[in-house]
Amino acid sequence: MNGFQAPETETRPGKIEGLPGWYFVLVGLLVASNDLSLQFGDRYHWVVFLPIVLVVVHLTLWFTLLSRRRKYLRAVWRSKQALVLVAVLFTLRLGLQFGLTKLTDSAAPLHSYTHLILGLVMLVVTTAGAWFDQWLILRVVNRRA
Repeated sequence: MNGFQAPETETRPGKIEGLPGWYFVLVGLLVASNDLSLQFGDRYHWVVFLPIVLVVVHLTLWFTLLSRRRKYLRAVWRSKQALVLVAVLFTLRLGLQFGLTKLTDSAAPLHSYTHLILGLVMLVVTTAGAWFDQWLILRVVNRRA
């Protein structure tokens, strides 16, 4: 024996691992991509294809790297919290768009950044909301395991 002992793992049998954090950033980018392409499409023509590229990347990951976790992913997105998250995101989007329209009518320079602001806010809120939803579900499920 060389005195080296392998560290014990913290994972218990039956513990469900969550989706990686980068997946939620990808989901946030997918939500924000339309606004970002509208904001920068006139200056950078390749940005117009950003939503399509992100959908292709998302589907490719869905059928390759995330295939083992697809069952859990479906459970996360079909939960009541996910439906509430979608409703909150939709309401937030409409509220931001209405509020920014009112604000940009009075402050002309902000009008040119409307889609950038919308895209960034939706990116952050979607990423954080989806990650929190998964964390909440896994906390309850793994507590039972």
